[in-house]
Amino acid sequence: MHEEWHERWQVGRTGWHEPGGNRNLKKYWRATGKRVLVPLCGKTDDLLWLEAQGNEVVGVELSEIAVLGFFDDNHLEYERSDGALTEYRALTRRITLYCGDYFGFDSGGFDAHYDRGALVALVPDLRSRYAAHTCSLLTDDAEQLVVTVDYDQSVCDGPPFSLSEAEIIGYWPRLTRVASIDDTENAPPKFLEAGLTRMHEVVWRTA
Repeated sequence: MHEEWHERWQVGRTGWHEPGGNRNLKKYWRATGKRVLVPLCGKTDDLLWLEAQGNEVVGVELSEIAVLGFFDDNHLEYERSDGALTEYRALTRRITLYCGDYFGFDSGGFDAHYDRGALVALVPDLRSRYAAHTCSLLTDDAEQLVVTVDYDQSVCDGPPFSLSEAEIIGYWPRLTRVASIDDTENAPPKFLEAGLTRMHEVVWRTA
């Protein structure tokens, strides 16, 4: 899994990256003044948007290419500190990225969590471990916004993987589905080439 992720960033196979950020984050996010955890964050512009809402944002990403790309693309200076995971802290924004294995990240106490592209990128065996580890980093009343995809996985397999409501609620019982938006036009090329005709982006949020 690690090798494939590194290779994707090295060759630029990053079709999940959304320039300008995720539209549903901007529509459904409501937390401000929070410490927000963003696992497997890549170099998403969502980090900037979340910070602009008055939050302290902490992302965790395996690929150093992605981490450095975030700072370079947004012309942000940073200071680097080595540790179990390498810390990159922006000097002018309340954004810190940790580079390394998410399962080795243990700085908890987050009262907000945003996931778009993390859970759906993982194979089933890793998803339950990811969810449990994420829970260990969150406060009991943390606000969450999780974006998943829903499609006929018999037509084409992930990633991104289609997740059922039962699986999502099994991980995070406090989540409620608040939207399901047709996103077929933005499905990865391999899905469309396989004949997929429907893909929805599904938004889950704490009640």
